Amino acid sequence: MKTLLIIATFLAGLIASSQSNYEKGMTKAFELWENKNPDQAINLFERIARAEKENWIPFYYAARVHINTAFDSKDADEIESRLKKAQEYLNEAKTFSKNNAEISIMEAMLNMAYVAYNPSVYGMTHSAKVEELYLQAKTLEPENPRATLYHAEWKMGGAKYWGKDPKAFCPEIEKAILYFEKQSNHETPFYPTWGKDQIARVQQNCK
Repeated sequence: MKTLLIIATFLAGLIASSQSNYEKGMTKAFELWENKNPDQAINLFERIARAEKENWIPFYYAARVHINTAFDSKDADEIESRLKKAQEYLNEAKTFSKNNAEISIMEAMLNMAYVAYNPSVYGMTHSAKVEELYLQAKTLEPENPRATLYHAEWKMGGAKYWGKDPKAFCPEIEKAILYFEKQSNHETPFYPTWGKDQIARVQQNCK
């Protein structure tokens, strides 16, 4: 009995240490990203993902950093490279978490980045993917605030392009605000909760 207790205590210590290392690593990666070191953050997210083996979240954030950085870039080669790598990370994330609304949202944003970067090349092929992925996310989680907010932004952009009034989609932003307010802390560490700080930017289309 004493031996079993010692083994159990040892294993519990290993698990706690592993969780601690994971949380420290993820926190460090977010700090690198916040301090404008995106590639260092991506590398750390990837190392964490390889160490975790069956955790979709580090792959998700590695993809997210690539996508966000691609939106801010003007260099065609960099954009293409980042979005290709982001898709690879999302594909890996999907192997560990199927039918995941957050991954669908991020993949929709990836396709939005392609359209924003080169609409003449990617507009026809990727616009339908964006719509499909947002609808997929909203089917999986009807009150997901990120799906609601960014789908509204996407539809507003389409309305502007076709000479229509983007204000038609403003009620969707109001829904997103309510969903953000209802959003509770997830039991999974580092589960996506971002996006609330982007509401004001998207609401500019309603003025």
